[in-house]
Amino acid sequence: MASPNGRTGTQDMPAWRTAATPILFAVALPLAVFYVLRSQGASQWLALTLSGAVPAVRMAVEATTRRRMHGFDVFIIGMLAVRIVTSLLTGSPRVILVKDASLSAAAGLWILGSLVVAKPFAFQAGQYWHGPTAARIREAAWSVSPALRSALTRLTILWGGAQLLDCAAGVLVALLLPVEAVPALNRAKGLALLCAVVLITVSYSRRYGRRHALSLFGSAPLLTRRES
Repeated sequence: MASPNGRTGTQDMPAWRTAATPILFAVALPLAVFYVLRSQGASQWLALTLSGAVPAVRMAVEATTRRRMHGFDVFIIGMLAVRIVTSLLTGSPRVILVKDASLSAAAGLWILGSLVVAKPFAFQAGQYWHGPTAARIREAAWSVSPALRSALTRLTILWGGAQLLDCAAGVLVALLLPVEAVPALNRAKGLALLCAVVLITVSYSRRYGRRHALSLFGSAPLLTRRES
């Protein structure tokens, strides 16, 4: 997928802001909304419902600003919409928390499902964050490099499997621990798992780059000859 605005994330803002913005809106602000509302006497159900709306509002605003939506955007907004609708249909905070955890399963299945289409999720994610020129270079590299296709397939399996693991752990936390503790614990668990997956991905990508002289996620893959 091409970058939403036709430019790379690093051209729009510093790298640290590119990484920090999703964490702010998906983790920090929802947690702040939940615990502030609880401190003001709001019910667990209301606090969970309103805190869950924060990422959905952000995604909707971004899509409106860009005036176009990509498949990944539609998927994320769809999952968040299901979460909000579910919270409105049930009065049980525990059910909302289990549904929150199940979003990771939906993400994992969607990522693994990309393996049966033309391009796996790892390739699509790289295209999403790069501008048109880099995206075209990566597209050309994909068509001639079996090694690149194999590596991105493995990473897609890693990311999809991690989401399924995140779901399983999240459901257990939601069912067994006090409701007040679950949002913070599940966010911390999700961040820890994400960091582990990112570290594995970076390490694997560096080893791959040294071996094949071809970048998995760089803006200009170093493909200089057709691979056999």
